[in-house]
Order: sequence, then C-alpha cells, then structure tokens
Amino acid sequence: MSATPPDRAPEGGPPEDDTVPALAALSREEREVVLRVVEILRRLQFGTVLLVVQDGKVVQIEMAEKFRLR
Repeated sequence: MSATPPDRAPEGGPPEDDTVPALAALSREEREVVLRVVEILRRLQFGTVLLVVQDGKVVQIEMAEKFRLR
C-alpha cells in the first residue's frame, strides 16, 4: 500500500495547495497576463519571456524565440 504524495489529493484529484484560491484572488488584468504568459510558454521551445513592469503593472510582454539548428 502506497501513501498519497503530499502535493496530490487522493484518487488523482487537484493538488492540495493554495493555487486555486490564489488564482481566484487575481484581478481580471492579472489573470489576462498570467494566461498570456502560459500561452507563450506552451509554444516556446527555446527562448526568453520578458515582462516589462511600470508602477507595479505589467505593461508589455516580450518573447524571443531561438531556433536550434543542431
């Protein structure tokens, strides 16, 4: 009989942490930024993602993709 890992709920349920409440507490603008960053990260193989912040708010997201030839 194996023990349930501490970061997983029994029977494959969601993680037992504060991720969902933390996401729910974000403003609409903050959620938009997070979703944009996630979209970029999902399609990026190699490269960088740069967030430009002014007055505590993300005002620009830059992505540089690198292509490996070998």
